[in-house]
This record gives sequence, C-alpha cells and structure tokens, in this order.
Amino acid sequence: MRVSIGGHDLPFTSASAKPVFVSDISGAEWTVAAEVRAGAVVLVLTAPDQTENAGFVETVTITNPGNGYTATPTVTFSAPPAGGTPATGTAAGPGSVASVTITEAGSGYTAAPTVTLSGGGGSSGAAIAVLQSGVATVMITTEGAYSSVPTVTFAAPPSGGATATGTVHTLGLPRRVSGVTITNAGSGYTSVPTVTFSPAPADGTTAAGTAVLQSGVASAPVTNGGSGYTAAPTVTFGAAPGGGTTATGTAVLQTGVTSVTVTNRGSGYELAPTVTFSAPASGTRATATAKLAETGNNQYQNLYWARQTLAGKQLLVRLAE
Repeated sequence: MRVSIGGHDLPFTSASAKPVFVSDISGAEWTVAAEVRAGAVVLVLTAPDQTENAGFVETVTITNPGNGYTATPTVTFSAPPAGGTPATGTAAGPGSVASVTITEAGSGYTAAPTVTLSGGGGSSGAAIAVLQSGVATVMITTEGAYSSVPTVTFAAPPSGGATATGTVHTLGLPRRVSGVTITNAGSGYTSVPTVTFSPAPADGTTAAGTAVLQSGVASAPVTNGGSGYTAAPTVTFGAAPGGGTTATGTAVLQTGVTSVTVTNRGSGYELAPTVTFSAPASGTRATATAKLAETGNNQYQNLYWARQTLAGKQLLVRLAE
C-alpha cells in the first residue's frame, strides 16, 4: 500500500500501521486507518495528543531590560489552560560590563595604559584608557623684575580641553617671580603649553617659566562588555613610567536583563502567556513578551499542510494512483 502527501510517497505495511515518517515535532507518531468516503478510499491520520504539537512558547522578547539588578532575576510564565504544562525559562544579565568608573586618574603617563578586566566569573570584557593631561607645576627659568605682582597665562589645549590657570608668587622689591600655584590644572593638553607672565615690566626683565604636564586617565570606554559576569571584574591599568602613579578604577555591571532562554516550552497554551521577572532590590522591574510557536506541524507544514486547515486532530490522505 502506498500513500501520497503532496506528491511524496509514504510507505505503510498495512492500513492500521503507524506512519513511517509523519510525526509531530515531539516525535509522537500518528495513527492511521483506512476509510471509504464519497466512494473513495482514504487514509485518516490521527495525532495521539494534539497538545504535544501546539501551544508552546517559542521565544521571549525583552521589552524593557529594567535596571538595578545585582543578580539574575527569576522568570515566571503564566499557566496554560487545564491539561497544559507551564513553560519555564532563565534570564541572562546582569553579566556584562557597562562602564568603568575612574577612582584615581594616576599621573606621569606618556601614553594611554592598557586596561585589563579580570575575575568576576565572566570573560572577554575589554576597555581602552583615554588620557587627560593637565598642568602640574611651572618651573621658573627667569625671575623677572616687577613693580607689582604679574599674572600668569597658559596657552589653550586642543579643542575640547580646558585651559589651565594659576597665581603668581613673588619675593622682594623689585618683585621677582618665585613660583606659580596651579589653581586649575586644565585638561586635554597633548603638548606642553607656553607660559606667559604679564604685563611686561616697564623697566626690567620679563619672567619666564616652563609648564610641567601631569597626565592621568580621564576615562576608560568599554569596547566589549563580555559575558557571564556574576560580579564586577577587577580593573587593572598598566603602570605609569618611573615616578608616576598608576590609575585605578572599578567596573560597573550592566543592571538589566539581556535575554531569556526558554528551558521548557510548556504545552497547551491558547494565548501567549505573560512573562514576569522578580523585582530588583531597588530599580525598575524588567518586562518581556512571549511568542507561541507557529501553528501546524513545524517539520512538515511547508510541504504538506497547515494545522489551521485540519478538522480537529485528523488529516485525510488519499491513496496514490
């Protein structure tokens, strides 16, 4: 006996045998029986339990990751109608590094140091250091001679930086410049700025000095958040050259839910279940929506049939010529 579905032959040993490869996605085989309908011999395939092949959760989409989570929240799906099996799942996140907070800029860097993220149970996190350069002090090379205390001016840094400022100290009469106190180190200097003392004295020598830059880490943008972190990894910066101090920082983990993995798709759902996350100690609870699998036998629906065209659990199959 041969049976054909959509031009594909299905071999059976007898009219009451189970079909050889027609099965639902759970692997349960359909039973088959021969009947005469409208003068034609047909085979009727019957699924043993339709709920095995419909009404299960396929995916979960995060609609709001929430914030303030310090541990992975639990995920709960609402129950299906009587006779069904509730779906289950696990959330992912925090688990990745969102940012690095600089706790000590360090000093003496002539190039951006390396940044290492280690520990915390995860891997692959990466960040780059961005230097900021400010004026640390001024070395007086010429004391000058003034009748009153001059002002000191520093050349401006490249666009985006802040200009350094300072106050002048003098000794004796005529006043000779003994030093400069930096009132604002400025930022963004990529080369030593010029130092100007003004106004020039009417009768005497103008003071001169050389600025000394002190470079520190301004920020450490995260280039790869990594994954699997259960605690914030340790942030380590490369050491500054001799005489400098090494920067320090702390990693901040992403505080929202990144995804949900369905661990048991459940069964018997007529409508997509609601998805509920446990709330963080302080912050905003995450939200998500579930999507049921498309109706029909996923393995064969594109070739043979769509479930919505079936009457109940039965499929009619005509004998091949």
